[in-house]
Amino acid sequence: MKKAEPGKMKSPRSGSIAVAGWCAILAVPWILARLTWLVLEGQLDAIAAAIPAQPSGWLSIQGADTLALMLVAPIAVLSLVSGIGILNRKRWAWVTLMLFLVLALLVNLVRAYYGRPEYVLMLIYGALALILNQPDVRRAFRIGRPSHEPVE
Repeated sequence: MKKAEPGKMKSPRSGSIAVAGWCAILAVPWILARLTWLVLEGQLDAIAAAIPAQPSGWLSIQGADTLALMLVAPIAVLSLVSGIGILNRKRWAWVTLMLFLVLALLVNLVRAYYGRPEYVLMLIYGALALILNQPDVRRAFRIGRPSHEPVE
């Protein structure tokens, strides 16, 4: 068994990093379950048939639903890849997951404006954003200025 050199050892993963990584990974089955529910309820055909023809049509609840449906596969892949990257403490994964959370919260705010908010998802996304912005998590991903550096 190879012993790691003292300077090359990784510090143990904090609980916040593990929670964020596994939440991102476990979002994939949640997304697929929601898609399956739409198929079983017959709502998928109605949403797919209501693709807006005019640009202003995208600013309606049907437009938001259609857009969300079109982005399901890329979002699932993005969530899975960023979750694995978070568990491996890759800096790009922190940035990717934060971008995903910002976009997901914006989509849910639009849905809330049209009267169909998903409060549970908004709560989960908000909690994940708070977890990712904790000082120990930001330090683990080398995000921002080191805490010992003075502010100018």
